[in-house]
Amino acid sequence: MKSLVVMGLRTLAHLDAKESMYEQIDRGDIQAAGRFPGEDLETISAGGFGLGILSSHSVARIERVIDHLGWSHLFPAAHLISSEPLDRKDAANWERWRREYQARGFALHTVIDIGEALVRNLVESGNFDEVDKYYVTEDSSVFIKGATRITALDRTRAYRQASGGTRDR
Repeated sequence: MKSLVVMGLRTLAHLDAKESMYEQIDRGDIQAAGRFPGEDLETISAGGFGLGILSSHSVARIERVIDHLGWSHLFPAAHLISSEPLDRKDAANWERWRREYQARGFALHTVIDIGEALVRNLVESGNFDEVDKYYVTEDSSVFIKGATRITALDRTRAYRQASGGTRDR
């Protein structure tokens, strides 16, 4: 089973508000920029990990943004899940999405999010202890026991494993 590093679409890219973003997608004029260097995503992918998106946006919209960023080759359709808008932060729903990824041949290895609520919920559930959990913020005063604050992908264990060639999961 291939290990998967999963993040939200807004974690992957700096996006405008939903309505503005949808208008941009419909016009074919997306103004999104990647949050992380493409080289870091390439390193993780080349190191044997899959990259996935779990987002409240439709798969078609996820694909349009990923294509705009030039990263379609890193995020195949089988790695994308569209969730109900308010359900993405609920750890109980992540159980279902983890099973969906497993049915597709993937093991949830890492979750990276810009929202502290999702990461806190995954930590507090106790059902994701074997999953690496990261929250992206520049605010050093934010602390979530059981998760790691990062500002870049090269701070993740998946990146270190991919770039060093060691895999312990």
